[in-house]
Parts: sequence; structure tokens; C-alpha cells
Amino acid sequence: MLRTSAKPFQKMQKSAIITGAGSGIGRALAIKLAAKYVLTLLDLDLAGLSATAVSIRSSCPCANIHIQELDVTNSQVQDAAFKAHVQRFGALDLAILNAGIGERGDLLNPETPQDGGHGWQATLDVDLTAVITGARSAAALMIPSGSGTIICIASAAAFFPMPAAPVYAASKAGVVHFTRSIAIPLKKVGIKACAVCPEFVDTPLVHNVAALSAEAARAMMGRDIDTVTLLSVDQVVTATMSLLHPGTKAGSVLLIRQDGSIHYPYSKSEEGVGVKNPADSLVSVQILPSKRASYAHWAQKNWPVSYQKIQVHRLSSNFREATSLVTVPLPPLSTSPPTGMLLLKRVAVGINASDINYTSGRYHGSKKAAEAKLPYDSGFESVAVVAAVATGVQGFAVGDAVVTMTYDGFAEWALTPAKVALKVPRASADMVPLLTSGLTASIALEEAGHLKPGETVLVTAAAGGTGQFAVQLAKMAGCHVVATCGGGEKMAMLKRLGADRVVDYKLEKLDEVLRKEYLKGIDVVYEGVGGDMFQAALENLADRGRLLVIGMIGTYAEGWPPSNYPGMCERLLWKSAAVIGFFLLRYAQHFKSHLSKLVQLMDSGKLQVEIDPRKFVGVATVPEAVEWLHSSKSVGKVVVQLSQDVPPEAPAKL
Repeated sequence: MLRTSAKPFQKMQKSAIITGAGSGIGRALAIKLAAKYVLTLLDLDLAGLSATAVSIRSSCPCANIHIQELDVTNSQVQDAAFKAHVQRFGALDLAILNAGIGERGDLLNPETPQDGGHGWQATLDVDLTAVITGARSAAALMIPSGSGTIICIASAAAFFPMPAAPVYAASKAGVVHFTRSIAIPLKKVGIKACAVCPEFVDTPLVHNVAALSAEAARAMMGRDIDTVTLLSVDQVVTATMSLLHPGTKAGSVLLIRQDGSIHYPYSKSEEGVGVKNPADSLVSVQILPSKRASYAHWAQKNWPVSYQKIQVHRLSSNFREATSLVTVPLPPLSTSPPTGMLLLKRVAVGINASDINYTSGRYHGSKKAAEAKLPYDSGFESVAVVAAVATGVQGFAVGDAVVTMTYDGFAEWALTPAKVALKVPRASADMVPLLTSGLTASIALEEAGHLKPGETVLVTAAAGGTGQFAVQLAKMAGCHVVATCGGGEKMAMLKRLGADRVVDYKLEKLDEVLRKEYLKGIDVVYEGVGGDMFQAALENLADRGRLLVIGMIGTYAEGWPPSNYPGMCERLLWKSAAVIGFFLLRYAQHFKSHLSKLVQLMDSGKLQVEIDPRKFVGVATVPEAVEWLHSSKSVGKVVVQLSQDVPPEAPAKL
């Protein structure tokens, strides 16, 4: 049976096929992609497909989609559906092979049938064979154009034993190794193949397993489903979308653990080699036992009775005048932290332009609300070592390296809810720039700016904490990058980071450079200065350009006076352009996936992290560090080392 709601092919849009699009992950992926792709959605469940189409229409009325009832185990029909997609839409840019079923039948029961789609053979047919034939069909259609991406949705069962579902586990392991194997020859012809392996996700498939057999569910999950925090489909979608980034390596395999963290089971040294024990090879957040032990010793030695932190005592954009250094008691080592909490010994913190916005009370909604909170803690980000774990907290151990993005970073110690701490590979200062600065650049460009290869990108204040990341990520995405800065040292840094054109605003006027050298305008602007920089960017936006406002550092010290840009509406209207405000905390659901990506890029040498060479040690130096940042003399991220010494095997780059 064939149902279609496809509209005439729009040549500028990319196209995608999704199998298993009638529910769960497939449906969520279809909804996510509908705004940017024309889609063919395939599933054996026609009613589910229709429901997916309704969901897409409600959020994206202009979506161009075609739905078709399909049994993926019929390779000829699946191949014909793929070819029909190209006939309908002109090309195939993305194939997501998502269709899957749970274990059917008991493999070890001799009475379980193997034929007729009722026994365990059906699990192999859907979960492995159909993926192989689907990838073959997709590759054949992509090879003539020399581009395309194939994503196979596998499972964490590819790495961990599943006594209740051995055939399912074998199928998913087969998908992973099949994907990694075809990635090598496909890469040579311009096609990228990757796999996604989530643990238990909040989907009908998982709930059906639990409904059919509570015992089987316990065997697979380790406990009753009601006590397991299932991954959301949105978490899986976010991880899957990261594979579309041009910088993602062909053959990448993402393992999404139950806590939402993302891991890469195959490090660079393991390419073409069998997988190691996953506990040894997860390169994004695992810490070797020896390192954890040394970290734990560092965190617990010379346990003090008190510690220092910075508090805001009056509202002012002058950080030094607004804050005080206070001493507070530290709980004894023998005392367990409160329920759900971690006690952290902080290693280093980052300095941000908005630190003086926070001391001014601008993030509290109103001056009156801010005054009611006085005194309050300050500091947006930190890297720390876990010194104590509350009874009952899962997933953390003493000696773990973690980062936090809370409003109390300028403190030597902290009691922090475990749910907001993120594990990182090491407790060193180079983790700090990846937080507010790195995440702002990564999430803003991808999620808010919808950056595409071939676009022209302008980054203002590009030699600062976040600008350095925007420059590099835009280059990795295949864009032409224009970067602004002030001074020869900063120019040299930006050229080293790959900027195509560096504008020293002390020597050149940005507006004149853009008008003369970029006649078609700027597609995406990453703007954090305000004033004349914002005006120049606005005047030189390309048709359908996007101007991302990530800050206005040029106005912070003056108390953030209201901006006035006459004619802005008219300029945006006739170009169909947009000005998009970006506040990082509105995108908290993307923190884990983007931080994992940034760590991987840095540790693989693809992403450079520039830390300002001026050294600040001790929480008492924070006001000086804030003033240094606002002096316009800093280069890279300004970081303060809080403790006099740093954890062993984790030298700070200060």
C-alpha cells in the first residue's frame, strides 16, 4: 500500500530516507529532520507512519514527506522504495536505517520456530539483514553523486551481554561491525557511514519487552523497568544529529549510556582492530583506576576546616566593588554529603564577560529580585574532583573528574547536586574553556545558527574565550571564516586557528572590509561585541543570513545601556534574514552531547584550546582576572587555578 503527501521536488533541500519511522526513535528523527530535508518515511506500521506525518505537519506545515508501508525484510521492495525516493526527490543525501524489533522466541528452546517470521530468525532478518540490504541500496544511489551519509541505529547490546536477548545482541553487534567495515571503502567515494548505539530508550519496543516479560526486562536492564531512567528519544536524536557534522569521522560509533553520556568505543588506535572491553575503551569520560586513586588522594589530603568563596554583596558592574571574599566551614571528611549531592574540590574556574552582568543582577529578572537574593555566590563554570559522594548516588566515585556549570563556581569547594555534574577524562584546566565558551560556540552554530558547509561566517571578538571555538568549528564545518580582533598577537593566533580573513579593528573598519570583499554578504554572524560591530554585521548580512547574538561585551561595563539600531526591521525583512538571541542555559539538553564532541575533537588534536598565558592562582585573584578579561588584552580563555597545587597527572595549562 502506498500513501504519499509529497510535494514537487525542491532542489535546494536535501533528502533523507528513514526506516522504522512509525514510532520511537524513527518518528523523532523524522520530526527533527522535516524542516531541512524532504523525506521518505518507511515502516510496516502504516497507522504509525500516518501518526508521524500528523506530528510533522503540526510542527512544520510546509514539510515535504512521502510515507510508505514497507516490510524491510523484503530486500527487493526496500530497494525499489529507495530508488523511487531518488526519482521523486532527485537525490539521496541521508539514509537512517532504524527499523528494528526485539527478541522473538527463546533461542535455547528447541520448540521455538526459526521460520515464518515468528522465531528468532525474524530478529536477525529485521535487525541485521535488512540493515545490510538497506545500506547496500543507499550506497548504490549515493555513489554517483560522490556524497551522502548512512546512519545505522544499533544498540548498546552490541557491546554488553544480553542473556534475555542473545540474537538481538548478535544482530546489533553485527550492525556495528558491518558499519565500521563498509565505512572504509565508502569513505573513498565520499560517503560517510556511522552507527548509534543507545542503551534503553523510552520507546514502544522497550516497553513491549517489559510488558511481555517482566523477567526478561529485568535480565536485560538489571532491574525492573519502573526503576530505570530510560533515555529519551530526544537524547538519541541529538546524538544522531551530531554525526551529520562535517568534522565527524567516517565509521564513528556513538555509545549512549543510561546516564545520557556519549562515548566512542573505538579510539583512533583501535581502527580496524576488534573492540576492547568497553570499560577500558570509552575515551570520553573514563578515568583509569590509578588516576582516580591519585585524584582521590589529592582531594582528601590536608582536609581543611573551612574554605573561601566569592559572594556578591551589592549590585554593580564593577566586579571588585560588588564582591567579597568570605570564609565558610567545610564539613568533616567523615560526614556524608546530603542526599543526592557531591562534595567537590575545585581545580580551576573560567572567567566570562557575563560575570559582571551577574554581579549587576541582570540574570535575576529584575533589580528587586536580585537585591532580595543578596548575598549570592558567583562564577559560572569549574573543573573539580569528587571528594565525597552522598549515600545512594549512582554513577560517581571519589576521585572522578567532573565539570559544573552552576552559579557558584568561584569557590574552593562546593556541595553540588550529582545530577548537574558532568564527568570528564581529567581534572585539568584545559577542560574549562570547553564549558561556557566551547558549548556556546558549538550549540549556537549548530542548533540556533543551522550552519551549513560552504557558508561565509563572521566571528567577532574571535580571539576571546568563545570566539576561538567558533572560528575552528566553522572551519571544520567547511565554511569560509572572517574573524575580528585587536592586535598583532591575536591576529597571529586566529590565523593559526584557520581563519581565512582576519580584521584588526584597530587598523581596519569592519564595515568597509565586508562591503568591499564580501559582496554577497555574510551567511552566519557569531556576534558578542555589540555597538558598531553589531551594526556592521547587520548591514552586511546575506539573503537569509542569521545573526547570532551571544553577548554585548562592549556595553557590559557601562551597565548594559539599551541598544538602538534604526532600520533593523526593514533590513531583516527584505533579506529574509534573522537576528537570533542565544543564551546558553536555554539549551541545557544539548550540554552532554556537545561537550563529548568537544572533548573528542580536542583530544584528537582537531580542536586547539587557547588559554590566556597570564597566570592567576587562588580564589582571591578572581577580581583581577575579571578586570584582565575586560581590559581587551587577554588572548584566549582566562582561567583561574583555585588550588595552590593541581591533581597529579593533570598539569594545568596556565
